[in-house]
Amino acid sequence: MVALRRRVSRSSLAAGALLLCALAAAVATPQLLGSRVGSALGTLERADPRWLWLAAVAFAVSLVGSAGCWRSAIGLCGGRTTLADATARYGAGSLVNTFVPARAGDAVRLALFSRLVPGERKVWTTGGAFVAVAAARAAVLGALVAAGSVFGVVPWWPSLVAVGLVVAAALLARRARRHLELRDLARLAAWVLLSVLGRFAGAAAISAAIGIHRPLVAALLILPALDVSGLIPLTPGNIGIASAAIAIAFRTHGISFDRGLAVGITLQALETAVGLTIGTASVLWLAPYRSPGIRRVALLSAAGAAAAGAMALVSLT
Repeated sequence: MVALRRRVSRSSLAAGALLLCALAAAVATPQLLGSRVGSALGTLERADPRWLWLAAVAFAVSLVGSAGCWRSAIGLCGGRTTLADATARYGAGSLVNTFVPARAGDAVRLALFSRLVPGERKVWTTGGAFVAVAAARAAVLGALVAAGSVFGVVPWWPSLVAVGLVVAAALLARRARRHLELRDLARLAAWVLLSVLGRFAGAAAISAAIGIHRPLVAALLILPALDVSGLIPLTPGNIGIASAAIAIAFRTHGISFDRGLAVGITLQALETAVGLTIGTASVLWLAPYRSPGIRRVALLSAAGAAAAGAMALVSLT
């Protein structure tokens, strides 16, 4: 909790909240954003809710997989923690990213996970672990891009860029931690694979819900578009920018801009909802309590509220 207060100022939180309110108002009155957004939101009304719920579960699995990546990477640096604790530390960063632009949540994650690393220069060592995660993620995404190239969905040049990123990140990770065992690297790669496949499944499920033909191929378009748009995160959660990137990527392959925008809006909405839910639970998990009983009551109350909200959403959809 102290790391949250140190890394995120009140002014940045206020700016992010105001921006999210403006985006919510724009969604509530889509005519302010033009006919494109209005048509995209009209497409969402015909989406299959069963696929949307499957996508939400897939995004939750992806978030847990990302937390597992950090746990394995911290293990390479000598730190030890449980998967639940790692998920809470990672989820706190997701909550910050929901309200604050420029991926400030990554700095929060770095601060929270660095507490688990023994010895001095904890932040530098944790930064090396972060680079190791980036290297493994780039390798998995490179494999997906290569698969997309085989199917003719994406060109070959992104594969070359991914290979370059893997080599550079691997060299930096090797410099940060010289004694790496193959078993540890395989465990890290497995968590990264779970994280990427969870997001891939979520993107495919949303495409199926909107009625996109060949949703698995559509997911191969979505993931690279999300990563490219995330290089410059100007808005909290990259809201708006990622949706436009997905719509443009779809348009280049003959899918209407309105449907692509509908997929992008839905994906961002679900990822934001999952991040808010797990992020709020993470802050409650990490918060200091006077006694284990108070902590148990707070967590049970949060679980009950989440269950009630889920039941309400089920009834609406």
